[in-house]
Amino acid sequence: MFSITFFSMSLWATLFSLFIYSQGFSQTISGYVYDAETNEPLVGANVVQLSTQSGTATRLDGSFELRVEEGILLQISFIGFKTIEVEAFDGMEVFLEPTISMEQLIIRAVRAEDTEPVTQSTISRAEIQAEYNGEQPVFYLEELTPSIVSYSESGTKLVNGGFMRLRGISQERINFTLNGVPLNDMIDHGVFFSNFTDISGSFESVQVQRGVGTSANGVASYAGSVNFESVNLENKKRGATIENGIGSFNTSRMNASVSSGMIDNSWSFYGNFSKIQSDGFRDNTSTDAYSFFFSGAYFGEKDLVKINAFEARSKNGLGYAAVAESDLEVDQTVNYLNENDKDDFGQRLLQIQHTRLFSDDFSTTSSLYYGGASGDYFFTYQDGASLAQINYPLRNDHYGLMINGKLNVSNLELNTGIHVYQFDRTNEESIAPDFANPYYLETSTKKEGSWFGRADWRTEKLLVTGDLQVRTMNLSIQPDYDFLGINPEGEIQKEWTFINPRVGFTYWFNNNISSYLSVGRTGREPTRIDVFGGFSLLNSNYNEARGDNFNPEYVTDIEAGFKVNYQTVALAANLFYMDFTDEIAPIGQVLDFGVQERRNIENSYRAGLELDWTYIPIRELTYSGNAMLMTAEIESFTDGDGNTFENVTPILTPEVIINQRLKYIIGNGFTVGISARYLGESYLALSNNQEDIVPSSFVLDSNVGFSFKNAELKLQVNNLLDETYYTSGALVDVDFDGVNDDQGYFVNAGRNFFLSLKLSF
Repeated sequence: MFSITFFSMSLWATLFSLFIYSQGFSQTISGYVYDAETNEPLVGANVVQLSTQSGTATRLDGSFELRVEEGILLQISFIGFKTIEVEAFDGMEVFLEPTISMEQLIIRAVRAEDTEPVTQSTISRAEIQAEYNGEQPVFYLEELTPSIVSYSESGTKLVNGGFMRLRGISQERINFTLNGVPLNDMIDHGVFFSNFTDISGSFESVQVQRGVGTSANGVASYAGSVNFESVNLENKKRGATIENGIGSFNTSRMNASVSSGMIDNSWSFYGNFSKIQSDGFRDNTSTDAYSFFFSGAYFGEKDLVKINAFEARSKNGLGYAAVAESDLEVDQTVNYLNENDKDDFGQRLLQIQHTRLFSDDFSTTSSLYYGGASGDYFFTYQDGASLAQINYPLRNDHYGLMINGKLNVSNLELNTGIHVYQFDRTNEESIAPDFANPYYLETSTKKEGSWFGRADWRTEKLLVTGDLQVRTMNLSIQPDYDFLGINPEGEIQKEWTFINPRVGFTYWFNNNISSYLSVGRTGREPTRIDVFGGFSLLNSNYNEARGDNFNPEYVTDIEAGFKVNYQTVALAANLFYMDFTDEIAPIGQVLDFGVQERRNIENSYRAGLELDWTYIPIRELTYSGNAMLMTAEIESFTDGDGNTFENVTPILTPEVIINQRLKYIIGNGFTVGISARYLGESYLALSNNQEDIVPSSFVLDSNVGFSFKNAELKLQVNNLLDETYYTSGALVDVDFDGVNDDQGYFVNAGRNFFLSLKLSF
């Protein structure tokens, strides 16, 4: 299993040695830049020689090297800190004083800080842009953070429906937010990134928390949470960019953005428009999508008012059905769905934020938001000698309010907040072309109120943090009694209350080494699909849905790790143990639209090791990567057919994931990179038969970049070895006799490329 991976690591270790022997350090002075309040090193601070404007940026441990003569004046700056000018000398240590950025107060209210005892990875805008070609977040997060597996219905890992699993846990059990505003469908908990393709270009950063984290809003941080931060306007310079790209499968992308910069030290605006088209790798999985993102802000002396909005729409050829391996051996592009099976969905968000800085120690942040999604979803079937089509249109409207407050008292920091929302949803079914008269019409409303409180107590060496979230909610479903043909019995009501505590500790051995421990417990409600056991409320599942036959799930999560930051090496290691009660997990059967059926599993666990590393042996060369080694087990489960499975591994849960990346700066703006990903095998069924697996895979990608003046040219080549590989699948019933008789997969594209040119003005 590991031979290919070890071979690649050995090969790259040899390359390191060659580079180290052929290159050398050349410097006049060296120094360090720290946060004056925490003594933490500042990574990426700018160090510029004023006389020539030549400069560099600090490394992982806050260090820098610069060819200057002693006595030259240096300007040292970092976002969120006061810029200073100091005289240069070898061995200098600089401590920057933080400034109060009200935009940072917004994101701190809903996100864990780097020092907190939370298993996390925070990806900066620069890191996103280095990898980004317009793809959905799940695809670049897979490479940049541990424990993520993604797949695309089109096979391209760029467009169409994209989905991810974290520690083997499905996307519906991950909390996704933008500036704290939930992006999940609050009733079915899904996030459909194809609805708002290519808005990552408007992100300032992304934080991925694994396990029970600090998320205060939206669905519970169960498997983890992903928090997107919109572009920072306070530090955004005036200018514009135009980016055009072309790639395999007739893929094209156009993206344009414009920024006003700060106007009169009070106003700043940003806008981005994108258009993506692609045929997709698999048959009939084309994409035609656009997105528009806007952000504007007023900066007062004590107040910040900011508006974030996006409007996006995507038309996709559907490919949600896994394809039998026997068919893929004949043609990898096979898609069982009809060419007329398409969706046409849009998603929108409007958020108004207000931050009030009462003093250096007390501030509040409030957000009023509206989110919505709507569109058509077509399914074609054989009706006698002709074809007929059902449309499954969907609309939801999401209204919410968040209020957070932060208070610093000596070495104690207190955070508290509330979140209330109402989520309205309409599900329909109609026969073409009579879309105006649906034969099925069901409505549902979910209301929730939640409160969280967090306290951080810090000494020179120790941080103690504790937080508590309380969520209470009501789900009301109005069945279509005319469709059911029964007398109305009123709404179906579901109510849940969860108390989710967490406590953690961070200890600093010195400025370079720290460790942490956290213990948290959280509960999460079932989705509408879980309650129904399907997508529609029928006579066959009505009584079960009205009853209390589906339990919420709970997890107790223990996380322990350490972080090391030195001049050329950074390493984060984490051990985790997740103990589940009534876990809502897939059991291997597929419902409509490719969705896995989920059931309560009384006792199960996941435990493992996660690594995240960066090594810079010379300034021109960076070796980075991440890895996960995990074991997972279901104690016992009996399915609806009376089959009992004991001490088995959950489905679609690999034991090993390893990502590795090499980047070399040749000079004069020219960079080359190569990345490798090893994904261990996973099971398609709870029987754990060795035949019913997603096979392990090893994939190489490469990229070349060239920057000159105001232009940047990038070439991405994926799957260099042209491997046939899969990252997700399900058992399929090939002969439609009610018995699964073949392994089915979502195939990924063979060797493919994407070329882009970005111009900045």
